[in-house]
Amino acid sequence: MRIGLVSQYFAPEIGATQNRMAAFAAGLVDRGHEVVVVCEQPNHPGGVFHPGWGRRPLVSERNGRMTVHRLWVATSPNKTTARRLAFYGSFAAGALAALIAIPRLDVLMATSPPLPGAWAAASAARLRRIPFVLDVRDLWPAAASALGEVSNPRILRLLEHGERWIYARSERVTATTRPFCRHVDQVAHTEVSVHLPNGALDSLLTLPDLPPPADGFVVGYAGNFGIAQGLGIALDAAERLRGRGVRFRLMGDGPLAGSLRDEIDRRGLDNVALERPVPVADIGAFLQACNVLLIPLRDHPLLGDFIPSKLYDAMAVGRPVISAAGREAAELVEETGCGVVVAPGDGPTLAEAVSSLARDPQRAQALGAAGRQAAAGFARSRQVERLEELLTAAAISRQRS
Repeated sequence: MRIGLVSQYFAPEIGATQNRMAAFAAGLVDRGHEVVVVCEQPNHPGGVFHPGWGRRPLVSERNGRMTVHRLWVATSPNKTTARRLAFYGSFAAGALAALIAIPRLDVLMATSPPLPGAWAAASAARLRRIPFVLDVRDLWPAAASALGEVSNPRILRLLEHGERWIYARSERVTATTRPFCRHVDQVAHTEVSVHLPNGALDSLLTLPDLPPPADGFVVGYAGNFGIAQGLGIALDAAERLRGRGVRFRLMGDGPLAGSLRDEIDRRGLDNVALERPVPVADIGAFLQACNVLLIPLRDHPLLGDFIPSKLYDAMAVGRPVISAAGREAAELVEETGCGVVVAPGDGPTLAEAVSSLARDPQRAQALGAAGRQAAAGFARSRQVERLEELLTAAAISRQRS
């Protein structure tokens, strides 16, 4: 098949969306399909074009069976509502034009959030009579409202209408958690959802089983420094554990990087280090250089339905997890036995959990081993197989209709 894939964020940008979509694209190519990706020119997460990008409206690359069309977007490091809408809207407009011009496609898939690019893909699919599949990683606009990214009531109502519209025009809607699936079916008034969890990077599952570092006790975090992550819990715990041989390594970037750095300096937390993100190929080395991995989310009812993709990757490298991310993530941790659970935002309890694992290395090792054993069942390659089946069924269904 010739498959179109629309994702505003894509490699070489670093993040959960980029990892998921890159794995899907590469996996489908490995299975003999031709994949055409439409994405933005790299600028995430700082809102500034990466060196060498942003000079032309369109840059196209071809590597074997994969073609990537990268679009200019109205990006900005200042994330006001107006600038966010310009950012999303410029990508949507460019994506619609690109998708109308791209030669034959058998099926088209888009990922959300953000929704505008997915709307453009659904509109192009309808104009060209191509079957359309939507991938839902976060619930939009509910998440945008909860995190304060969009607060205007009229804009929210427009986005909610657009959410209903796109579900109604999708052959299938894949979603990363079961609560997301229930939400999609409820809004769509039909059973259109398919559970397709994030899963672990296959490259992490094949890493050698290395022991954790012996020089002190390292709590690691790798991911976005954003509103949803609630990383204040790490600083609160670090303050309580100062002088007790525990270090926190927070690796990533994002809109709150500056404020995190300022707060670390204000508190004088010499046991917390902020580190720049590394390429996906190097993430395994960072994760294995930690004794325990922190999976936090902000304390908000909506975020309780989320399972951060970094949880699966932490399991894959055989390190115990401390989940501070709400009920869905907590259930996965408890079902697999891969770690311990604390309440989101509860720094004192996080400090106690870290101390407990530092005092009991045998328990920490057992939790990490349980996670690694369970992670094999969540390999990204398994999710690609399910996605291939779904896209093939959608293409065949449209041919028969």
